[in-house]
Amino acid sequence: MANHQQEFPDFPAADMPAIPQGFEDNSWHNDSCPNFTSAELGLRIWIDFADPEQREISEGCRFTLEPSDNEDTITEPISTDDWAVILEAIEEERAEIGACLAQLEKAEGAILHWQLDDKKFEVMLKRGLIRMEGDLFVHPKARKVSELAFTMAQPNDMRVLYTGDNEGPSIMMLSTLIANFNASGGWYQRHSEEDMRLELESRGWYEGLHINGHYLVLDIDHVHLEPHPDHPDNQLAR
Repeated sequence: MANHQQEFPDFPAADMPAIPQGFEDNSWHNDSCPNFTSAELGLRIWIDFADPEQREISEGCRFTLEPSDNEDTITEPISTDDWAVILEAIEEERAEIGACLAQLEKAEGAILHWQLDDKKFEVMLKRGLIRMEGDLFVHPKARKVSELAFTMAQPNDMRVLYTGDNEGPSIMMLSTLIANFNASGGWYQRHSEEDMRLELESRGWYEGLHINGHYLVLDIDHVHLEPHPDHPDNQLAR
């Protein structure tokens, strides 16, 4: 294990602040100053000399918090001379990661990525703090997805704008559109109700083939559309 006192023997012991819990010494004498990393958070702290004249860049800040992986560019580094700012940022990161892991635990260890609107999960995946199996974000301590039992709630009904080669455009509830499809010939080329629901939830639109030709369905709310008030089928009420 690295030891900043051995790697940087001229670094005054009195100038080293108390290192936050979970950070391990990763110092190396070829670096500019001591540094400490946290596998739990995917972060690194650089702690430079208190005396600016001893720093590699004298006008630089004394403390820097950044992702521990050099290829992780999704979070901007924090550079400051105030140690309290670093500690506050670490605790905020710890709280956000803890909340994400708790969310996965409540879902029996995994959540479909399209069910989430939280970029923090993408950050955690990038840093290796969680894993992904298929379309699932998975807790690092979860069993294999094949062994998990999931309870999938049926998505809430939604207003959609439907248009086809020979019909539309028309505004209706998704359940109504699906009932119409089922009553008039079913779904072609492996298209299904589930396919449509998943795509509308994830990206807001779905294109397929039905007995009436090609069709396009838009989730009005997801893509932030509002129907024209003069449209004969306008339905603003859910």
